[in-house]
This record gives sequence, C-alpha cells and structure tokens, in this order.
Amino acid sequence: MENQNIALTLGVGVIIASALFFFLFKVLKRPVKLAALLTILLTQAIYIPLAALNWGGLDVFAIHFAFYTMTAVLLGVIFSNREASGGRFHWGLGVIIGFFMILVVVDATIITLANSGASEGFVKRFLPEPQRQSAKNVSSAFPGTVSNDFQKQYELYNHHMTQLQTQQERGWQVADGWLEKPQLGRASMFRLHVTDKAGQAVTGAKVEVTFLRPANKALDVSFQLMESAPGYYGKPLQLQAPGLWSMVITVARGEEVHEVKGETWIEDNP
Repeated sequence: MENQNIALTLGVGVIIASALFFFLFKVLKRPVKLAALLTILLTQAIYIPLAALNWGGLDVFAIHFAFYTMTAVLLGVIFSNREASGGRFHWGLGVIIGFFMILVVVDATIITLANSGASEGFVKRFLPEPQRQSAKNVSSAFPGTVSNDFQKQYELYNHHMTQLQTQQERGWQVADGWLEKPQLGRASMFRLHVTDKAGQAVTGAKVEVTFLRPANKALDVSFQLMESAPGYYGKPLQLQAPGLWSMVITVARGEEVHEVKGETWIEDNP
C-alpha cells in the first residue's frame, strides 16, 4: 500500500468498518458492544493480511490499524450513549468525532507527503521558492560526500562510513557540470571532469548521474555519461521540470566506486 493514497485507503477502510458495524448492530441485532468488538476483529482480520502482502512501512500500518479500530470504538461509544441517554446526542461526543476526523486528515497528509512527495502545485503554494543560482554563472556544486541513503537504512551505516573513508583516501575529484545554462525543453551539455589524487585523468570509468526531484520522485531520472576524452564524461541532457534538482553522481571503475552529490537549477522557458 506504499504507492497508494493514504487518505483514500483510510477513507475506504473507515466506510467498510462502519458498514460492518451497522450490519451487525442494526440487521443482525447484536448488542452494541458486541457489534463493535466483532467489527474490530473482522476488519483487522481483513486488513492485516493485505498489509503484510503490500507492506508500506510500520507508520502506514499503524495509522490504518489505529483508525480502523477507532472507527468501531467510536461507533460503539456513540450508540451506547444514545441507548443510555434515551436517544440524545451529547456534545462531548461531537468534539471527539471532530478531533478524530482532523487527526485522520493531518496524519494522512503527513504520511502521504513522506512517502510520495509533494505535488508541484503544493510546493508552489505552501513552500518558499528556493534560492536560484546566479544567472551570470553556470555552476553545479559537488561536495565530495557519499549520498545519505544510510539515514533511511540504519543497517548500512557502517558500510557508508567505510566507503566515505575510502573515498577520502582515494582523493578522486569531480568537477565541471553544465557547460551552458540549462533551460526547460532544451538539451544542454552536461560534462564531468574526473581526476585522481595526483590530478591525473580517471579513464575507462562508468559514470552515471541521477537527477532527483525533491517535490516529485516520479520525475527522477538517470543518465549514463560517455567518455569523450581522457577523464571527461558528458552527454546532452534535458530535464522535465524547471527549478531545483538534486544530483547523485556515481563513478565506478572496477571495484572502485566514488559517489558525490550536488544540486542544480533548471531555468523555465522565458
């Protein structure tokens, strides 16, 4: 369920749980507390196997489990209160339900953004415009560090530290970038100059550059750069959206792998 809209799956599940409760309570005439308990058990008996087959992470599982359970609990509380008060609806229950609905919307939004990123419209409307690079200079920044995927997978941390130390000792340098100002809808030459610690060209390497769109991972794209001269790897590239992009550059030669990251800006059409 990782690639599905969290708000949609939560909404559908809540509707199904509610329908199941009313079927047990109204149609089968089960006591309200028993109907709520059976709703919880049956709903989770359906959801847990589906979640295991389409695992989207513990946070996704937890929010679905909690809200499906709370749906049955709230319905049980509401109808128990109505039976006890002669059909009157207490204002306190309205507050609880309202809080519950706000919690559903907020949590679903946070998890959806964390998993799928924000849309272009959302970014333009709610987030500040990132600082643009100077129009006078075409440059790409390549700090010599390994990309930080280890933050997502803690078990790879030791491997990351070892690779980082190896890269520092190897001393390869990655320079250049765009040779002209990149613009949307037009291919521009992207060329890297790779040298070793002694300043000699690193030849015969496999060089890949991956452009990552912070607001929309569906636009992420990778390119293989061809060696045009000793130590020079390049290719005309064209990206599909204007604005800020992150880059991950991988230079591999035999068992030597050097990875750096950077940022670039694509100008919109005038």
